[in-house]
Amino acid sequence: MSGHDVRRLDPSLFGMRLSGVLRIYRVRLRHHAIQELLAALGIAIGVALVFGVLVANTSIVGSARQLIDGVTGSARLQLAARSPEGFAESIANQAGRLRGVAKAVPLLRQDATIEGKDGSESIQLVGVTPSLLSLHSVATRSFSSGIRLISGGVGLPESVASAVGAKVGKDVTVKIDGRASRVAVNTELGSATIGPVAESPVAVQLLSYAQKLSGKRGRITQVLIEPRPGKDALVSSELRKLAKGRIDVLPAKQELAVLAQAAQPLDQSTTLFVAISAMVGFLLALNAMLITLPERRRNIAEMVMQGFDRRQILLVLGSQAVVLGTIASAVGIGFGYLLATTIYFQPPVYLATAFPVYFHRSVHVGTVLIALSGGVLAALICAVLPMYPLRTSARPSADAVLRDSGESGQRVSVAASKGLAATGVALVLGATLLAELLPSLTVLAGVMLALAVPCLMPGLFLVALAALAKASRRMPGSMLAVATIELRATATRSVALIGVTALAVYGSVAIEATRHDLTTGLDAAVTEYLDTAQVWVSQNDNFLTVDGFPAEPARRQISRLADVSSVRVYQGALLDVGDRRLWVRARPPGDATIVQGSQLISGSLSTASAEIRSGGWAAVSNVFANEQGLTVGSSFTLPTPSGSRRVRVAAITTNVGWTPGAITINTSDYERWWQTSAASALEVNLKPGVSPAAGSREIRRALGSAGGLTVETVGQREHSFEATAREGLRSLGNISALLLVTASLAVASALGAAIWQRRDRLAAMKTQGFESIQLLRSLLMESLLAVIIGCFGGACVGIYGHALANRWLTLSTGFPAPFALGEVQLLLAFAVIVAITMAMVALPGWSAAKVPPSMGLQE
Repeated sequence: MSGHDVRRLDPSLFGMRLSGVLRIYRVRLRHHAIQELLAALGIAIGVALVFGVLVANTSIVGSARQLIDGVTGSARLQLAARSPEGFAESIANQAGRLRGVAKAVPLLRQDATIEGKDGSESIQLVGVTPSLLSLHSVATRSFSSGIRLISGGVGLPESVASAVGAKVGKDVTVKIDGRASRVAVNTELGSATIGPVAESPVAVQLLSYAQKLSGKRGRITQVLIEPRPGKDALVSSELRKLAKGRIDVLPAKQELAVLAQAAQPLDQSTTLFVAISAMVGFLLALNAMLITLPERRRNIAEMVMQGFDRRQILLVLGSQAVVLGTIASAVGIGFGYLLATTIYFQPPVYLATAFPVYFHRSVHVGTVLIALSGGVLAALICAVLPMYPLRTSARPSADAVLRDSGESGQRVSVAASKGLAATGVALVLGATLLAELLPSLTVLAGVMLALAVPCLMPGLFLVALAALAKASRRMPGSMLAVATIELRATATRSVALIGVTALAVYGSVAIEATRHDLTTGLDAAVTEYLDTAQVWVSQNDNFLTVDGFPAEPARRQISRLADVSSVRVYQGALLDVGDRRLWVRARPPGDATIVQGSQLISGSLSTASAEIRSGGWAAVSNVFANEQGLTVGSSFTLPTPSGSRRVRVAAITTNVGWTPGAITINTSDYERWWQTSAASALEVNLKPGVSPAAGSREIRRALGSAGGLTVETVGQREHSFEATAREGLRSLGNISALLLVTASLAVASALGAAIWQRRDRLAAMKTQGFESIQLLRSLLMESLLAVIIGCFGGACVGIYGHALANRWLTLSTGFPAPFALGEVQLLLAFAVIVAITMAMVALPGWSAAKVPPSMGLQE
């Protein structure tokens, strides 16, 4: 931007016309488009990372909220069964006659599998009555015609019908409790008919037909209650008397509280990633600004000489930053939305087995504003930093602006490095104390470590430069000395690049190594959990194994087979205790393994197994034990379908892969307390010499296809369960890889641009006798050293963050995650960032190294 362009503007305060401000920016874009593009790239990357993960996470919980709100409508209380067997429908009639009750609407909710010509889907079968319309919910606002249409058949949401290839007027197969039935699809239900339920994995039937199909005649699982105004407390008390301690009396939207608790680790990890993403984006934008710092200072000095005061200069810089930040943020939001719907968002398999979670992209205005304002703020901060020298002068001085402007990277003082290092150390110590004293706030400690990373890099940079200078004196023939000098000459830019690299490596190592530990722990838990049998027979491959079916018919058929040694009934269910949806696992007393040794935290394995076999004892997850203040030998109250039961703690374990926690009892206790003989699975052991593959084929032939049961070898079931566990963690791997790759690309782009801008300096070096190949080696070595320093610093903090994350997983979430250093993850992170950076720097480096010496003479 020339002085002529500045002089054409009116320098009176805020008398500057918008057209004049924009003209200044147009001139800047004409002459410095690459620098502005780099700054925009940094902002857009940060906004995309933050916005993408915010949208993905909001979609998970938001979808369930829309579904539950859409069904419950005006209901404020509910009666909820403690088991899939439900309770008598007559209780709904009694509830409707209670004082203070305006409406009582019965429902039957039953897990099922639906099969069409294009595949199968796990769904929830919902039996409804016309009285559901009285709740005036979103799902029933236009459902009066739908109620009539589904009579004698099933209504499928458009999403489910499309997934399985179902057509109106055609039959589909519905598998419930080990029975397979052909059911007519009477209608497809769209969003205009049932609102958000149209995207949910459900099938809607009239209550009487659903009861017949599921074999639960006269049974329901839920009653939605709308009390009269001001009668909520009265109705709640009356409902408790009616429930007699065997049915839960809860708020109508209790499901949301339970889901929020189960999704808490996901929410907390999201907070950490958003913080890291925001910092990476800011450092990228800051680095782009540092490349053009001298030129920006010269522009400011030029405006000062033309009579602009500090506030007018701030107006010009601020307006440019707002334009740049807004455009870059808009691009970032678009890219972030793409990430949210592809890489980030994976259907949460581990939650979908127990909650009405479905794929729904939910973008709120608040989320857009957060991302947009964050991008603009980063641009504003970067834009006004060149005004720092004007902070102490009463009147702006061109000398103050230009003093020490020098090269694109300014000197990093020892005093400033020591101050930042002290801040970084304080942040690390603070993070350690926070994680030690309040493990539930370990994610906040992770954010503090992320803040510490860029603070520690200037000191690490100076230490590395001192070591490199000594090494270069021992290697006189190499270009190490030149690379070291160039790093020192561009110190501020180099430190910014190192900070970006270190932060990306920190996030990648902490996330990926923790994911690896989780995978290892979950694989061990799955293997030990399933190794009690050679063949498993269940209704589906649901890794929680909680869908029941009549045990005796299938058990008798399998027991008669010549190759079968024994058949045992395994039982399981989900049980809400407070805000936790616990996984209840009932092991047959004859199982070789009752408590998984690899998951044991407290107690004796042999003693605990014997106590659970004897009855009245349970192994409980540490998250539940800590919440209830339980230790080995203490007792607690378990709300069961037959009433509250006192249970003693035989052992404390991890959560065995289910976030809210698990309880392990024996099948004898389960049958009495849940009042059912239904099996969740059959454990089959074969006679010596019979392979699991041969045994499973024989069992499959004996059962046939009419029963709707799945027969799997232990190896097949382990593979299925491990795949489910990995699917739930796949997003973490995608996030860490994307963070590393995007940061690598941005660092390489900034390095390439900086190298291209130094052609005059390289030409001057050529006049001193340096050859093109020597300059290229120097440039590559300089880039490599910067990246290695950043990788080393980020890896050190990342390993520590990984250790804190593992401790948090064990103490606060109960996940099985044995700590491992993660050498493979470290080496992979190093290899990715080094390979990308060097590959991208090579071309501009070679082009710049071939600059003619005459360019240096002109300078």
